Parts: sequence; structure tokens; C-alpha cells
Amino acid sequence: MTDHNYELRFFEDHIYFREGQSITLAPAIRVLYVLKGSISVDGKEIGEGEGVLTRGEAKLEIGDDVAELARWELVPFGAPKEDILSRFSDTSNSFGQSLNKRTDFINIPGSKTGLRLDTVTFPPGTRAYRHIHASCGIRYIVKGTLEINTDESIDLMEQGHAWFEGVNSPVLAIASDEVETLFARVMVLPPDYHDKLTITYVDPADDDKPRENKNNRMIDEIVKLG
Repeated sequence: MTDHNYELRFFEDHIYFREGQSITLAPAIRVLYVLKGSISVDGKEIGEGEGVLTRGEAKLEIGDDVAELARWELVPFGAPKEDILSRFSDTSNSFGQSLNKRTDFINIPGSKTGLRLDTVTFPPGTRAYRHIHASCGIRYIVKGTLEINTDESIDLMEQGHAWFEGVNSPVLAIASDEVETLFARVMVLPPDYHDKLTITYVDPADDDKPRENKNNRMIDEIVKLG
């Protein structure tokens, strides 16, 4: 079995353009989540709050004058970064910004891995009890705030913040008392966890406590590497 050294990169894309423009994205294992507006990927319409997984080259069109995207890319270590704005068919009439907010390094055993995109919604004043995941990944706050307590630090994540959680890293998450909080995440997980929960609570007594958080799983696929 061969191990693969990969980078999980997270981008926030804000795109403004005129009708008729398109982008051809370079081949990559890539997840797109629409924060605002709508897009078309290889002819498939993706609306606000929805996501899509691409593996090879993909044609991206914007359905509105403005589109905002969260973008995760799983690429071999040292691969060139994808400048999504430079790939417009007519850059003189398009503008925006593409921010690489995080890059984290992952060692993946074997020739395939699981990829999962979901969102987690926290009603005001709720929490995710201290837990671990049999997966790693990057989370992104779409709205609200979330206090992230780990063994190393306590950090307040606000709208637009992205953070990485490693495999079996204990976390307690406490949502805002005032507003609903929502985060989107892409997790890289062992293929054995396909269509299965990855969470384990640190204190077994928390297993029986009520769960007020709502999970919306949009993508759960096994992909081949290389």
C-alpha cells in the first residue's frame, strides 16, 4: 500500500462578470459550495446552499451577476494553486477576488479516500459536546459564531473564518446565544466510513444527551487518488 502526501486547500471566491463568460477549471479533486448566487458545472445547476464534487476538468458558468463560492481542493503536495479568476474566457469584463484562506497537509494511505461535504446548523445557545472525528477536514463559518475549544486553545470563529480539525482531535463547539450559526465542511475520511458517522463523544455520558444541531449531508463519495 502506498501513502500519498496531499494538501487540502480552502478558497473563498467572489466573482463578478458579464453574461456569457465561463471558466474551465483544471483537473483536480474539488468541492464547490455556493454561498451566494448560483453556478452551472458541466451543465448542472447548483444553487445557493448546494455543492458539487468535480474530479477532472470542469466548465463553470455563473448564473447571476455575482457568485460567492467556498472551494476545497485535494491536490498532491506542491501542486500549483488554481487561480479561478484567471480562467475567465474574457478577463477584461470580469473581476473579483479569490482568497486562499487555508492550506493543510494530509497523509492518505492507499489509492482512494472518502470525501464528504455537509453543513451543520446550530440554533442559538446550542453546542456540540466534546468529541472527536475519524476524519480530518476544513470547516468554514457561513453565518453566526462558534467558540471552538480544543486541547491547545479557545478560538472564536466568526462568519468567513475557516479552520482545520485533525483526526481524533477533541473539540467542544459552543454556538452564539443570539443568532443561528451554520458552518460548511469538507472531511477527508477513510473509505470504511463511507455513509457512516465519524463522530465519537469523549464522555460516553454525552451519547444520551439531546442533539439540537442539524446536519445536512450533500456529498459522500469515495474518490481515487492520482
